[in-house]
Amino acid sequence: MSSQTLEILDALKQELRKEGITYKALGKALDMSEANIKRMFSQHKISLERLEKICDLLHLDILQLAQSAHQQRKQISQLTLEQENQLISDQRLLLVAQLCLSDWKFDEMLQRYSFTEPQLIRYLVQLDKIDFIELLPGNRIRKHVSPHFKWHPKGPVQSFFAEHIQSEFFRSSFTEKNEKVLFISGMLSDKSNQKIQELIDELGTAYRQQLREDKNVELAEKKGTSLVVGLRNWELSVFNDLRRKPL
Repeated sequence: MSSQTLEILDALKQELRKEGITYKALGKALDMSEANIKRMFSQHKISLERLEKICDLLHLDILQLAQSAHQQRKQISQLTLEQENQLISDQRLLLVAQLCLSDWKFDEMLQRYSFTEPQLIRYLVQLDKIDFIELLPGNRIRKHVSPHFKWHPKGPVQSFFAEHIQSEFFRSSFTEKNEKVLFISGMLSDKSNQKIQELIDELGTAYRQQLREDKNVELAEKKGTSLVVGLRNWELSVFNDLRRKPL
């Protein structure tokens, strides 16, 4: 999958959101199920004929969509390690960066967290300087990160979150009505492992879609909610120790 194709599909999803067209509505227009629409975007597989139909629905031509994708290309997909270290050096700055990624508004940040207005503006200005966001008049916030933005693997920010996931996230019985945990272990081929990874990607896409749909829900009606999904070749050591040793 080329980077240009990904950019086109990202631009297409942005245009659908602008028009308020949900996956369910798009599926109805294309005579497809909502699940197949989600799979089409998560697997980045779309025919030219289907792309043209969606553009017709949006009253766009493919050239206009390509121009939109070109504009999005200017967005950043990753910070430098130096910039990540800058975020880690001040956990309040890291918090504001994470809130910006989740599309929080200025007033919501002030309402939920113990910032003064000058403090919060100062942190947003720092993020503006590294082109993470653009701070607009009226303290409006425009993200400059792409939909594919990621922290550096094993970098400062990811290591920070990993440490707290291990020490805090799993410190729960997962028995409350808003909690769920699933552990499955078995033997999978590499092909099946790859299929599960694709399904995990679809779950991530669905989670981000719910975030967008809840963007205008009142802050008091929302709760901080984290999703952690992991897949690896692994077996409990107490079981692994019982394996037959090679002769």
